[in-house]
Amino acid sequence: MIEKRPYPDTIDSRFLELDALRGLAAIMVVLFHYTINSNATLLGWEFRYGVTGVDIFFMISGFVIFLTISRVRQWQDFVVSRFARLYPAFWFCMFLTTIVTMLFEPELVSLQRVLANMTMMPIFFGQENMDQSYWTLLVELIFYFWILVLLVAGDIKRIVSVGLALIVSIILFHLFSSQYPDFHAFATRKIELLNHFPLFFSGILFYLIRNGDHVRRNSFLILFSLLAACFLHDQGGRSQYHVTPIEHYFILAFFHIVFALAIFGKLRFLNQAPLLFLGKISYCLYLVHQYIGMRLLLIFTDFWHINIYPALLLTIAMVVFVAYLVNKFVEIPANVLIRNWYKHRNQKGAHTGSREIAVQ
Repeated sequence: MIEKRPYPDTIDSRFLELDALRGLAAIMVVLFHYTINSNATLLGWEFRYGVTGVDIFFMISGFVIFLTISRVRQWQDFVVSRFARLYPAFWFCMFLTTIVTMLFEPELVSLQRVLANMTMMPIFFGQENMDQSYWTLLVELIFYFWILVLLVAGDIKRIVSVGLALIVSIILFHLFSSQYPDFHAFATRKIELLNHFPLFFSGILFYLIRNGDHVRRNSFLILFSLLAACFLHDQGGRSQYHVTPIEHYFILAFFHIVFALAIFGKLRFLNQAPLLFLGKISYCLYLVHQYIGMRLLLIFTDFWHINIYPALLLTIAMVVFVAYLVNKFVEIPANVLIRNWYKHRNQKGAHTGSREIAVQ
């Protein structure tokens, strides 16, 4: 029996299982990118199921967004917290990737592409992502924008009904795509949240269930959200190119079961130092692993003629180390610096306002 808490509420203590799941998801994505294409030939196998690791990230984002919301007093707080969390580390890793790209493929680097990438939404400026992994970041941003609209409108407590209506609208949008094929192709490419929103919604529902809010209703809605995510398999998502529909259905169902076990405290055995460490650096690891890591693998295997297995281990070790350094010296300090600046700015503003009232 889950004790019902006021809605929304903060999580009593840090939910370590989420960090562990982030770590597992990060490793899944890394192994996916490092074992496909030419590397699959050298290895004799490929971990194509790793492409679904982003599904876990999207579910976690839906879950933890309520922890952020519970700490904000106004919509500006939410914007600053998301900016501090995402952009400083992204800018550093993006510029690092740009430098590596200039060394290997300088023709791919232009001022327009770099500036467009700095926004985290280069597709809106007609530019490609500097690293192909960055496509998920715009999905996250659009999801945050949706949350922001609800915050500004004062409709956060109606998020379940609004989210349910959005899923139904997305399904109808895809079902009738034959009536507007050009617009459908345009929208699904520019706004990829249309292909993944049910995963965020499942994370939201799991948060509410963990807080004891309408457990039975939200459990049924999670089933509906899962079915919607299965329906979207071949509607623009990247997994359709690497796993079959049936495989993806089973994987999505498994991820939902894992989340259910986590919120009921059945996955505490995952709270091991290596997984928690990977979870802590998962964002930076995601940002640096693909292009930089693939170039390292290429150097080790094609130029230094190192066997693919030690080359793979060495590459993973190096990108993990780089991610650790970025997390320690860029991500965390920048996050703290921005949040402290914003806190002091608000305190100064409140103090100035109090003095003006006193004078009046």
